[in-house]
Amino acid sequence: MYIDTSVFVKLYTREPDSAECEKVVAGHRLVSSELLYTELWSALLAKERHGQLTPEARQRVWQLFEIHLLEDAVELIELDGVVIREAAEMIARVHPMVPLRTLDAIHLATFANLDAGPLFTNDRRMIDAARLLALPLAR
Repeated sequence: MYIDTSVFVKLYTREPDSAECEKVVAGHRLVSSELLYTELWSALLAKERHGQLTPEARQRVWQLFEIHLLEDAVELIELDGVVIREAAEMIARVHPMVPLRTLDAIHLATFANLDAGPLFTNDRRMIDAARLLALPLAR
């Protein structure tokens, strides 16, 4: 199952719908773009800045994520020029119906080139774009 950063944040930190997200991903191979590495780090630091995570909790979460990468519990797909160009094409294909952001388009383009099961995201724009692009969604 391809998972974007919005869901990974819910899997690694406690949010109101974290338990629901855990149920959806249970038993699936977890795949994402290598964008996740920086996006998750940024999200954890934002949670720390807003008092939602202590520095120690942030560090524990990050260490767990790193372990999951080493153990292949989470697989990150490398970016390349093909994905970047396809992301730009996707932005154009959903325009003007969906104002798809660059990094979300890169996630969608990465997903579109894989056989990883459905896409799991909580991002409304990504969901709307995936539907327009006929990409399979989880849930």
